Amino acid sequence: MFESDKKSSLERLKKGLYSRNDSFGESPRHDLNRPAHDQVPDSWGAKAPSPVSASAEADSPSAAHKEPSFRGLYKALFASAAFFLVIALAVGAYTLFGGKNFVSVDNMDILVDGPVSIRGGEPLTLNVSVTNKNTAEVELVDLIASYPEGTKDVNDPTKDISKVRLSIGSIASQAVAQRTFDSLMFGEEGADREVKFTVEYRTANSNAIFYKEKVYRLKLASSPVVVSVDALDRVLSGQATPVTVTVMSNTTSVVRDLLVALEYPSGYSIASANPSATFSNNVWRLGDLAPGAKKTIVINGSVQGQDGESRTLHARVGMQSKTDEREIATNIISGDHTFSIERPSLGIDLALNGQTTGDLATDAGKVIRAEIIWTNNSATRITDARIEAKLSGNAFDRSSISVQGGYYDSRIDTIIWEAGRVSDLKAIAPGETNRVGFTFASLRATPGKAAVNPLVSLVVTARGSRVDENGSPEELSTGVSRSVKVSSAVSLSARALRSQGPFVNTGPIPPRVDQETSYTIVWTVTNTSNSINEARVTTTLPPHVGWSGAISPEGADISYDQSTGMVTWYPGTIQQNTDVGSGARQVSFQVILRPNLTQVGSTPTIAGQSLLSGIDSFTGASIQSSALGLSTQTTTDLLWQNGQGTVSE
Repeated sequence: MFESDKKSSLERLKKGLYSRNDSFGESPRHDLNRPAHDQVPDSWGAKAPSPVSASAEADSPSAAHKEPSFRGLYKALFASAAFFLVIALAVGAYTLFGGKNFVSVDNMDILVDGPVSIRGGEPLTLNVSVTNKNTAEVELVDLIASYPEGTKDVNDPTKDISKVRLSIGSIASQAVAQRTFDSLMFGEEGADREVKFTVEYRTANSNAIFYKEKVYRLKLASSPVVVSVDALDRVLSGQATPVTVTVMSNTTSVVRDLLVALEYPSGYSIASANPSATFSNNVWRLGDLAPGAKKTIVINGSVQGQDGESRTLHARVGMQSKTDEREIATNIISGDHTFSIERPSLGIDLALNGQTTGDLATDAGKVIRAEIIWTNNSATRITDARIEAKLSGNAFDRSSISVQGGYYDSRIDTIIWEAGRVSDLKAIAPGETNRVGFTFASLRATPGKAAVNPLVSLVVTARGSRVDENGSPEELSTGVSRSVKVSSAVSLSARALRSQGPFVNTGPIPPRVDQETSYTIVWTVTNTSNSINEARVTTTLPPHVGWSGAISPEGADISYDQSTGMVTWYPGTIQQNTDVGSGARQVSFQVILRPNLTQVGSTPTIAGQSLLSGIDSFTGASIQSSALGLSTQTTTDLLWQNGQGTVSE
């Protein structure tokens, strides 16, 4: 190769321009080559021509100026993207304008027509329209209304409703289906309520369930009942003060199953209530309240506290729970009253068996120890004090009074302590505290003859004189009241029978090893003064005794747990003054004994100790009664003979 061929055209041109001797010669010529892309085969499987050797391309003048070309690739990619864009637009247009089977939840509308507010306890009617704006029919359509707690059935106000489902069937394209929902709503005035409506539906040839929801909101414009709590605003600590709770209808419909529940402040004690509480000492069942009717509860009680303190009593009125008769399921309205406490100059307190607040619950016939504590809360001396304690009530045993330092006037059932007989009452120094005491008992109760809701009421008053800080004479008077509530004397008896009772008992007598002998067990519950709630009776059968399943009366709420051997009976509420032959609760069940060889010569147990528990409706106290365990010695059976209970081989 010539040296001039190794130089570029520009270099040779430059040399020729600036050289005096050099002259332009004829440029060398080279053969033209086809571009590399022309060497690609025309079809699949065709053999590509042999590529030009690297040395030949290097010698070619066009190799220095050759650049890769992507123009064809760009065109292919652009064409593909355009093709897919056209396809997507076509599918979208078909779906939007011509897709006959396309369904969207956005095209299902729920319209609720109803009031924005209602009076509590009055019927609420909501008209609901469901519109299908889809281009296809929807099938198996259900409309569901979900109500807030406390909503009642308009046709049965005692029945709670939480969810109502109505079947609509199919809704054609652009069609409307309508349904009406009726209910009763209760609650406090101004309370917000929400009803959620849900449309569930399916589409043709699909098992999927679709839904659309809408929430309808309204407000309770007024309460169906109103409550007022009336009492003195300012009271002396320990002073007996009446409280009147009035519940009045505020609707044109009957309000059913009402309860009144009082929440007493700390230091508050009740002496009596008219009418008496239905449950414990703070819950009254009013039942149904007709339009315009009202019911009143009067409570006599006192509140203890320091000078300047305040105590608030709350009253709640609502609808009785279906699962717990002592509880309010739906609160309708509430009210309260606040007492401002003033500390009396001559303070008086009363302790019953050491208990200084609240009512005392005790068993019938028990002796109660009472102490009266007085205190001079003033800055000057109190003189010539006199204390009186008056006792009353249908459970007061007048012959049981025993007094320390005073005397009992049986004509007025009052115990009196006065300065002339008790030296400590002659002059009471500022801040001085002292006490006097006495004892008394409640009457014993007999089933069928006991007083209903037996109670002993005590009202203590104290009087004295002093000269106030301004030198003026002042007469002082203060008082306190308490109550002793007597719990009911409930009794449980258990008997084992062989020849008597509602069942035919079988098997050998005396019982034999590995053979079955059946017995009847009878539980009887009697009661005196107060009804017993939440009553429950239990016993345990030993491993060698089985449960036959026979019970009497049929339908009695009695069950047997084989894993523990426990028999449980729920007799329900045991009314007061129930005795054998006059309303006593009774149940019978049959057990089967299969003695083993180790019990030969013995009288095996067929049921353990029986235990009764419950809640006294008047005192609120837990009560219990028990009966001894039972064996094959069925001595209460009329045909019993000695030796019939001993196991033989």
